[in-house]
Amino acid sequence: RAFRAPNLGELFIGRTQIFGGGGADFGDHCSQNLDTPSPYSATPGGGASPEQIAQTLSICRALMGASGATEYYEDPLDPIGEQPTGGGLGIPNSFGQPNLREERADTWTMGVVMDFHDNFTMTVDWYEIEITDMIALESADSTYERCLSLEFNPTGNPNAPACNQIFRNPSTGGAANIDRSFTNEGRALMSGVDLQFNWSRPLGRGGFNLNTVANFNLDSITQDRPELPEEDHAGFDSCSLQIQCQQYDYRLFTTASYFQGPWNISLRHQFWPELDNVSCRTAPTSDPCIYSSDPTYDLFALTGSYSFDRYTVRVGIENLLDTEPPCIGQRPNNTPFPLDCTHSAGASGAVYDPLGRRYFVSMTMDF
Repeated sequence: RAFRAPNLGELFIGRTQIFGGGGADFGDHCSQNLDTPSPYSATPGGGASPEQIAQTLSICRALMGASGATEYYEDPLDPIGEQPTGGGLGIPNSFGQPNLREERADTWTMGVVMDFHDNFTMTVDWYEIEITDMIALESADSTYERCLSLEFNPTGNPNAPACNQIFRNPSTGGAANIDRSFTNEGRALMSGVDLQFNWSRPLGRGGFNLNTVANFNLDSITQDRPELPEEDHAGFDSCSLQIQCQQYDYRLFTTASYFQGPWNISLRHQFWPELDNVSCRTAPTSDPCIYSSDPTYDLFALTGSYSFDRYTVRVGIENLLDTEPPCIGQRPNNTPFPLDCTHSAGASGAVYDPLGRRYFVSMTMDF
């Protein structure tokens, strides 16, 4: 069992603007035209009841103001088609929360190490981590949910605390800014298995070593709705409180090394399997599912080192094959204008390398 107290930034940081738009799993919840609507958005088809859609439209209109709502909803030429199909929820501002409590983590691990034939080793580790009262920055989606949903705002009050954190453009009605604070409302459940193989043998005048690590993600859930019963936790995998959760089922890291006397050289390989877009859960043939899913991704690095006296010199090449991030977001069926794809910069757990091939040299001294 571990406890973590909130740090000074989480407690007292003043309002700070974060560069980039406020990310959203579903898009602008006020839109009636979303590709992947949420259960509390204004778009039919996402599980929202007629009462929920009516409340969402009412609150959104109040947040936009009369001019903004007219521009957003009542364009006589195209009243719905010009509303966004996705996108963010405005420029996020974050600020501290002086009333935060400590968070608690309970971790269970169990493992075994096995040796085979003197030069082969296998390690298997199982872990489960549960974090309660988790300190995290509330997501833009969660703020909108607390403002719009019948569950959290049953009276449809546009001046509810969460609604006061949302700012819409009074001229266009579009998302402008959103204030987000740190909360203790999060709960995280994570479990997985780490499997490691290591094989070494003499080769020539030196030695060769091959190491492979496979991480299997059994469960990665962020739960910011603690009122739900324990058995319902497994339905949440959206990482809505923005902890660094991986949505991959597995990943592989392999390193091949050769060493002789004072020098060694290593080749490292990362493999990430394909990752479906969230829209594939409800619309497996939709454009977002087909053109915004991340394909398999391979990344290589080459490093070497040489030691003499008290010094060690290291050189290396990161992203050896100059692999670009996946190009996603293409919409050839988009009307009136098809869309080109854009390179993902690592939204899926900071996996992808946006910098390309690069070189480094370093020297260390022991004293």
